[in-house]
Amino acid sequence: MNTPRRIILTRTREQCRPWRHALEAAGCDVLEMPLLRFALLPVPSNLDPASFDWILFTSPQGVRAFCDAGLPTGDARLGVLGDGTAAALRACGREDDLGARERDGAGLARVFTSKVEAPASVLLPGPERRLTEPRATLEAAGFAVTELPLYRTDAVPPSELPERPWQDGDLVFFASPTAVRAFAAAWGPAVPCIAIGETSARAASDAGFSVTTAASPDLQAMVLAAGLDRVLEPTPEPRESES
Repeated sequence: MNTPRRIILTRTREQCRPWRHALEAAGCDVLEMPLLRFALLPVPSNLDPASFDWILFTSPQGVRAFCDAGLPTGDARLGVLGDGTAAALRACGREDDLGARERDGAGLARVFTSKVEAPASVLLPGPERRLTEPRATLEAAGFAVTELPLYRTDAVPPSELPERPWQDGDLVFFASPTAVRAFAAAWGPAVPCIAIGETSARAASDAGFSVTTAASPDLQAMVLAAGLDRVLEPTPEPRESES
């Protein structure tokens, strides 16, 4: 793959920011073009988060949505997936009790089940749609798990996007099928892309993009897939989304 003129980032504005900083610090030219945004969901009136033994957060946005809703934690213990989520929890004035620093929900579940004895009740605040983990592993280990959808990820409609932000030689980074579809709806498969994982790669291929899939679901692997010999500072939890 030829060296790209610029890398276009397409996640939400909150998610683009740490990626942009890491890429620019490594000498990459970057264009932020958020194609996704978060929409908060109503909280069920019959659910009390403080009644659970544990509350596990798997994303910074899940933490922010929980805190923005003013939900109580009571005596529940708190756990997070990784550093980015831990930082969001501290910003809300709360601390992580679990000490897991994992890359995905399956890893979080493994750490949790190794440290916490079942039975216990676990609340999973997060997106409207989520992957099967960590719920599947937790339930298999005997924990009672309740998911609490607090936000969804929406595509920015084409009418709100600029006419032609990309230039010849640019390369777009996709971290979710929703971003792929939003880009294709606005501009078509106009530039080649790097997909963070197989789910995004399939969506990009179906939309007609020339796509390369990163060897692992992280920003460093995406940079290497782009043909750039750059070493990045670690960034929080850049894992593939099913949104």
